Amino acid sequence: MTTQTMTTQTFAALPPIRMETSSPSHPLKSLLMTVFVLKIMVAAFLIATVSLAPPVSADAHYTTLASN
Repeated sequence: MTTQTMTTQTFAALPPIRMETSSPSHPLKSLLMTVFVLKIMVAAFLIATVSLAPPVSADAHYTTLASN
């Protein structure tokens, strides 16, 4: 039988802890976010417009209201 010796690791043997530096943001990131926000706003506007439109099989009541 062989005996194993346990070596304890000291704090001096640990590598130093360094703070990660954040890389600078991409120059087009703000443009991308602006485009995404505009796309969502246009989609919300189109959905609201379609939901307020009369059905395709609108009866005469809708056409008389539109003509007045």
